[in-house]
Amino acid sequence: EWKIHWKLRPMPMVVISGLEQKESRHHALVVDGLTLRFFLEDDFRLDFLRIAARCRSVICCRTTPLQKAGVVQLVRDGLRVMTLAVGDGANDVSMIQMANMGIGIAGVEGMQAVMASDFAIGRFYFLLKLLLVHGHWCYDRISRMILYFYYKNAMFVLLIFWYQIYNGFSGSVAIEQLYLFLFNLVWTSVPICVTAIADQNIPKEVLCNNPELYAHGRLDKVYNKKHFVLTMLDAFWQSLVVYFVCHWAYSDSDVGIFEYGTTMNTACVLIVSLHLAIETQYWTWIHHLALWASLAVYLLFGVAYNAICCFPPYWTMEHALGTVQFWAAVFLATVIALFPRVFFRSVKNTLRPSITQRARQTASKENGPGSCLPRR
Repeated sequence: EWKIHWKLRPMPMVVISGLEQKESRHHALVVDGLTLRFFLEDDFRLDFLRIAARCRSVICCRTTPLQKAGVVQLVRDGLRVMTLAVGDGANDVSMIQMANMGIGIAGVEGMQAVMASDFAIGRFYFLLKLLLVHGHWCYDRISRMILYFYYKNAMFVLLIFWYQIYNGFSGSVAIEQLYLFLFNLVWTSVPICVTAIADQNIPKEVLCNNPELYAHGRLDKVYNKKHFVLTMLDAFWQSLVVYFVCHWAYSDSDVGIFEYGTTMNTACVLIVSLHLAIETQYWTWIHHLALWASLAVYLLFGVAYNAICCFPPYWTMEHALGTVQFWAAVFLATVIALFPRVFFRSVKNTLRPSITQRARQTASKENGPGSCLPRR
């Protein structure tokens, strides 16, 4: 142990999660099960973690299932990082269950590891594509989906809030109840589901040829506090634009409350749909169908519902579609609300593109089609 500390002492120091660590590309640590039993005791756990974290690779051989789980728990709790465990037998079940994410490999040792895992593959051969490609895509899709759900709900609620300020907080709502109910259920649900399932921010060949892009998810480049705050500010801005543009369009007029609310709701549905279109990075005919069909269904439903409904919104959509104020308000609100996102996104991608943006830009020049799996 003294020799290991002596060799690692002159290396450059970094601090990760409050622990003193040193990076090296030339050192590895090999520990057998008998030695690991002492390292996992309370008196030596942190010392072992500090030494292991300074090495490029750590190999624990001839270990018991509980020791495997203990090492995973030590790294997960000590470094406060996400851990991934891969196993193919019953002796790996404890390790797989202890990790944040477990991958089981179906093979000659049985299906116990597969039954305890989150993901299952047929061979170690497919692990590269699972991590570098599908792992990257999955993180990017889920992160953007969560941010989008926060955004569209915050925008819709704030839109109703601004109306209450100018309505004396009476509790009345300009948007008809059925529209409120169907906003999340129908109008804006299908496009984001398609994007969350099928979006691909970078081609798979590029991801396989550039393993450093995996850090995009490991370092939380998409779902973090900065992007969350910017998304909420964008929702705040867009709700203000929608309400006050409609307020200006119908000022000094005798428009009814439901026609006023229909205009705001239409602008809101159109803006959140186009917002998703800006965020979508891989378009297929399914994406187009989900997006434009949702907008068409909204308009057709509004026309049909207001034509047969015997309640106050009767013929509201039909009357609104025939007025200049409706189209002017919807168009101006959409342009003004989305302009900051489009402008800053364009400037950033031009002047300071991220590593993923540079990878997309150079994909067609430097990477041709090919297999993501290593050659045998």
